[in-house]
Amino acid sequence: MNTPARQYLGRFRLAVACAAMLTLAVGCGDTDDAGSADNDAVSADGAEADGALSGSDVVGDAGAAGDGGARAADASDAGSSDGGAGDAPLGDAATGDATEGDGASGDGASGDGAGGDSLGSDAATADAGDGANSDTAGSGAGADGAGSQDPCGVCPVDKQPKGDHPGAKGSCTLLSPKEVAYGSGFGQGYKKMLVFRPTCAGGHPVLFFVHGKSLYETGGIVGKLGDAYKQLLTHVASHGYIAVFVRVEQGLLDGDHERMADDLLAATKKLYDTVSVASKTEVVFAGHSMGAKVALLATAKTWGKDSNDEWVNPRATLAFSVSNEKPPLGKFVNAVDALKSIPKTAELSVTYVQPHDDKVAVYNDPKKPNALALYEATPVAHKQLIVLHGTGKDDPNPPTSPELHDDHSAALTVVGKIGGVADFAMPVSYLDALDWYGFWKITVGAMNYHFKKGDKTWAYGDLRTHGGTLPNGKIVTHEVVKSQGP
Repeated sequence: MNTPARQYLGRFRLAVACAAMLTLAVGCGDTDDAGSADNDAVSADGAEADGALSGSDVVGDAGAAGDGGARAADASDAGSSDGGAGDAPLGDAATGDATEGDGASGDGASGDGAGGDSLGSDAATADAGDGANSDTAGSGAGADGAGSQDPCGVCPVDKQPKGDHPGAKGSCTLLSPKEVAYGSGFGQGYKKMLVFRPTCAGGHPVLFFVHGKSLYETGGIVGKLGDAYKQLLTHVASHGYIAVFVRVEQGLLDGDHERMADDLLAATKKLYDTVSVASKTEVVFAGHSMGAKVALLATAKTWGKDSNDEWVNPRATLAFSVSNEKPPLGKFVNAVDALKSIPKTAELSVTYVQPHDDKVAVYNDPKKPNALALYEATPVAHKQLIVLHGTGKDDPNPPTSPELHDDHSAALTVVGKIGGVADFAMPVSYLDALDWYGFWKITVGAMNYHFKKGDKTWAYGDLRTHGGTLPNGKIVTHEVVKSQGP
């Protein structure tokens, strides 16, 4: 189905689902951002709206979300094995339930259920220069000093990488995720967070992740907290990090982003009261769409206005597909203005990751204060704006069938195997290369660099531009539009 047709179909389905949800007083996304819809209404045959699909642990089939949502591979949940053992206390990450199966940590193509292919070969690394000081680092995989050599020649785009590639599954098994209330408030699941904990010993750096508009429940009207982002967060946790999914929205009509930022900061305090192995000094804030804006607002508040040092300061903030659009209701808080309160000397790295074909929040529209305007307003010394490219007709990469999407929902996109089954056939679908080589890589790469002395080239150097290798040997390339710092 062509893109315009999918957009119209997605919006129509979304409108129907929203009407049903409003009747039941359940939140649903608007057409300007990501929203969740009833999976029973649209996914019985595996078809999708132009937005999100996610595997559902509850019913076993694909849930669907509205235009601009996030998609997760059904196959990853299929391999989950909880074991039924009693959970350990939150502070003890070394004991607890039985560990997960190979397909359980949200790694999509890593399990047999993800299409049956074996994993890709070990990822090669190349420290071929940083290039982070360039405002035009280029879109080619050989940019930033790598020359014409492919720095990741054994990173097939249709298989999950292995080795030290940040898109590779980590070595830590996981405890069952724990839902923790960080306050009380109106709305199903509001002021709750889902905590993903590794079993690896020692203190753990923490990722606090905030959802897009109404993307806190999927897989039906009631849904389950965090399903839409489960794959990303379990993947992060498998690398030895605590990943926290924070719900900050009361419902569909909630547009108070400033209060949501306060909620995120409140959630950070509750986590440290609950999880003893969570590091207070090794923290990343991140979010998708509306959640990216909330993460930025919270970053500005704790770095720029927290004179009593009440809240934790993130070392890095990652804004994926950030939407700084005016909400349909409520006061508009412009994140461009809020960011100006961050001191120029703050020990903070800020990364904006925007899909090129994102029509929900166009990154370079001079009339809208989205990613480019936010980047320019961010006063810190280390920042970057990365644009992810897919394989559509207007992208610089070779065309593929089906194409690798680079739309607003690229945080968790499901497509068919390159040259194979289309994205409507969920059982044989793969995660998009924009996961393995975009959102996932940058998140884990940044955390590895900041907290584990990892190679900065994955998140801040030349390998930012490498989006994986196609079966014909061509490279999917991304682009560092703006960057500065070490």
